[in-house]
Amino acid sequence: MLNLKNKKILIMGCGVIGGAAAKILSESGAKIVMSDKDERALDKVSLNLSDGRAITFDASRVEKIENFIRDVVNFDGLKLDGLVYAVDKNLTAPLADTSLELLQDAMTENFFAFIQAVRVFASEGIYNAKSSIVAVSNYASLGADKGQIAYGASKAAMDNAIPSIAKEIYSKGIRINSIRPAVVQSDKELSQRERELVAMMQTGAIDPEILAKQIAFLLSESSSGVYGRHFDVRGYLV
Repeated sequence: MLNLKNKKILIMGCGVIGGAAAKILSESGAKIVMSDKDERALDKVSLNLSDGRAITFDASRVEKIENFIRDVVNFDGLKLDGLVYAVDKNLTAPLADTSLELLQDAMTENFFAFIQAVRVFASEGIYNAKSSIVAVSNYASLGADKGQIAYGASKAAMDNAIPSIAKEIYSKGIRINSIRPAVVQSDKELSQRERELVAMMQTGAIDPEILAKQIAFLLSESSSGVYGRHFDVRGYLV
C-alpha cells in the first residue's frame, strides 16, 4: 500500500469515486477532509473511515470556494498536501432540451469550480511542497455520447485545462493529473446505453476501489514524474 501517512488531503465530492478515494487514502495514513453538498453522502463515507473531517459544501457556489479552502487550512493550521476534485454534475439531455441554464449548471460544477479550487490550492499559504492535485474526469470528454452535450463539453474543458495548469504550477512543486473512467460500478441501475458500453469494455463496470487506488498513486511521491496526464480507465472501449 502507498504511504500517505499524515498527508492532509481535501476531497471535494463524495460520490462513488470520491467516497472510495476517502476510504483508500485514509487506510494509507492520510488525514482526510471531505466535502459534498449532500450530507447523507458525507455520512455514508464517514462510516468507513477511522478518522476524517466532513464538511457540507456546495461547489456550485464558486464565489465561496476560496474562503472554504482557506478555512480548511486554518482549522488546524496545517497546509494541504493534496486535492481530489471529484465533483461530478452528470446532466444529460437531447439537443432540443440543452438550454443555456443546463450548460451553465454543468460547466459551473465540472469546470468553473474546478479551476477555482485549483487556483486557490496553488496560492500562498495553502499547499505544502511536493503536493498533488487529482481531478476526476470522464470518458465522455473524448467523445460525448447522445445526450451528453453539456457533460462531455464540461469534462473536455477540464481535460484541456490540466496540461496548461501543470506547466504553470510545476515551478511551485505542485503536480496535477486526472483519471478518466468510463462506466463505474454504483448502486444506480445502468441505462441501456451504459450496458452497451460495459459490453464493449469487456471488463465489466469499473470498481471504484480501483480508481481510488489510482488516485492514491497520483497523490503519492511514487508518481513524482507524472505531470498533466490523463489516466484512461475504460477496459477495451476505444
